[in-house]
Amino acid sequence: MAKGKGLSFEEKRRRMLEIFKEDASFYHLKEIEKLGTKKGIIFQAIKEVLDSLVNDNLVECEKIGSSNFYWALPSKIYQVKKNKLEKNFVLIK
Repeated sequence: MAKGKGLSFEEKRRRMLEIFKEDASFYHLKEIEKLGTKKGIIFQAIKEVLDSLVNDNLVECEKIGSSNFYWALPSKIYQVKKNKLEKNFVLIK
C-alpha cells in the first residue's frame, strides 16, 4: 500500500490558522499539538508551522510564567492579510 503525499507547508499553515479561527481563545502549546494532529498536521511539524505564523504576525504569542500561550483573533488575521495585499498592490503600481 503506497503512502499518500504529505501536506505542503502552506496547507499546514492554513489548517493551523483554522484552529484559531474556530474559537477565539488562547491555547497552550500542548493543546495546539493535539488539535493540529486532528487536523492532519504531523506532530513534528506543528512547532515549526506555529513559529512561522507567529513570525508573520498571524498568531500572537505571550510567555506567562514558564508557559507560552498562543492566540489569533479573526479580526487580526483579516487585518494582517489586508495590509499585506495593500502593500503588494502599491508595489505593483
